[in-house]
Amino acid sequence: MPDLNRIPEATVYRLSLYHCYLGELIRRGSADVRVTSRELAKELDIREETVRRDLSYVGGVGRPGAGYQLFVLFEALQQFLGLCDEYPIIRVGTAQMLQALQVVFPADAYGVRPVAYYSELPEDVGTVVGGIEVRHVTEIPRLDVSLEVRVALVACSPGWIDPVLEMLNEADVTGVLLLTPKVKLDRPERMNVRHIRMPCDIKSLAHGCRIPSAVGV
Repeated sequence: MPDLNRIPEATVYRLSLYHCYLGELIRRGSADVRVTSRELAKELDIREETVRRDLSYVGGVGRPGAGYQLFVLFEALQQFLGLCDEYPIIRVGTAQMLQALQVVFPADAYGVRPVAYYSELPEDVGTVVGGIEVRHVTEIPRLDVSLEVRVALVACSPGWIDPVLEMLNEADVTGVLLLTPKVKLDRPERMNVRHIRMPCDIKSLAHGCRIPSAVGV
């Protein structure tokens, strides 16, 4: 078993990408088919040798020339990533945002299970979203430890980001996927934050999509 601390972060990200893609195939009814490194590389636009190197971290789940049994590889990746069939997460944001996330990120389709919702708006408290009653963010430190939540999806207003990160830290939540734009974060030392910076991404895309006559202007 490789030392997990020595595996490049980019490799771990690609392994999660393979897991998501295989999950989509399984939901389409393809669990019993085989998949090769070449097929994964082609579908995900990644070099074949990179796919092979990445999957070597997972262990002997395939045979040279024969590829991988899709469901076996999916489960091996799931175990490697430390996931389970319904990985528990919490979501933080307004009730309106939480309802939108139900649409764009249906948890049951991706192997995660929201166990608690929190909003910064007092008027949202008591609202039910997806069968879960929304609580105020100040209750985050009292998160039930028996739920074993380690990851939160955060989409609160910018002014609440730093306090929410501190409260999540108090609740022993060590991983955060942050959707709210903010250039500089004051995050707890042991917290791993993945930040989706949409304004920066849009500006980067704008640069790449400039019309030729505008280049150099």
